[in-house]
Amino acid sequence: MPTKKVIVVVLAIVIIVSGIFIVSYKFLSRSLQPPNLILSEEEWDFGVVKPNEKPTHIFTLKNEGDEELIIEKVWASCVCVETSISNTNIRPGKYAELKAIFDTTGYGGKVKKDVYIRSNDPMEPEKRILLNIEIEHQSKPVIIISKTEWNMGLVSQGGIFNLTFTIENQGDAELIIDKIETYEHIQHNTTFPLKILPKEKFELMLTYNSAEHKLGDVREAVRIYCNDPTTESVFIRISGYIKEKETPEVSISPTGAILDLAPDSEEGAMGKFTIKNSGDETVKIISIKSSTDYLAPLRSELGLKSQEEQDLQVVLLKDKAREEIEESKTEEYLYLTIAIPIKINK
Repeated sequence: MPTKKVIVVVLAIVIIVSGIFIVSYKFLSRSLQPPNLILSEEEWDFGVVKPNEKPTHIFTLKNEGDEELIIEKVWASCVCVETSISNTNIRPGKYAELKAIFDTTGYGGKVKKDVYIRSNDPMEPEKRILLNIEIEHQSKPVIIISKTEWNMGLVSQGGIFNLTFTIENQGDAELIIDKIETYEHIQHNTTFPLKILPKEKFELMLTYNSAEHKLGDVREAVRIYCNDPTTESVFIRISGYIKEKETPEVSISPTGAILDLAPDSEEGAMGKFTIKNSGDETVKIISIKSSTDYLAPLRSELGLKSQEEQDLQVVLLKDKAREEIEESKTEEYLYLTIAIPIKINK
């Protein structure tokens, strides 16, 4: 009996040693696996959110390799997505958390953005996460200015100029202009609050009086404040050069006019100019004509004594103008012929 027990014990020892040897052999013969980055999701849908919200999602990054996983860089395809990672060195079998925050300010409808992860995973050194989101529509005004820069060129000191711009509301909510900041010598034709309905326009006229400006370069700006959530203010930049005033014999003010063809507008059908003789002799204007037959000056001639000024009015014949004008706006002229006496002695 003792001999049988010894044999059983010996066999048990042999089996255990063989098992340990086999397990150790398999373990030693298995090569170490390189870092392997596994994402909890490779695409994420935030769903439908309200405007200006900042939804957040946390992704899990796992290292399924046998060597340390190093996250070298994380970045997004848009500054609207903010990312942060809990740990950039992930040991085998461990995890890190990647937080993504989507700032929806200024966005509407369906939007897609990407998050990229660069690591020392040799099989896939750069991974991409696709982010989907849908922002609910919110009615809002959208301000559009027809011209944001105006160069007046060379201007004689004392001249008065009218600068016209179109303010358009391209949104689907009422646009409210609540303030316009200008310099003292720039006036505008607006009272506040100015309300512009969706898809409608307003003609903003700025009157620039160069008499208040010193000689030299003009570098000025007009700032328009409104309720557009993405563009709370707009600048109109005005430039030019003020030269020394010249005193002409005959001056005309203003140097231009804007007439309106709108069917329900009674204003803008007549323009008025003031003609002044600054010289010492009488001046005769023997002919006053327009460049088109739908502009009718109310005088055909006039005489101006020294230092005298008179008004010249011109009427826009709207029905005839509508038949002939095809563009949204056009420019015509008045022609004044001045008689200059020449005495000839024999």
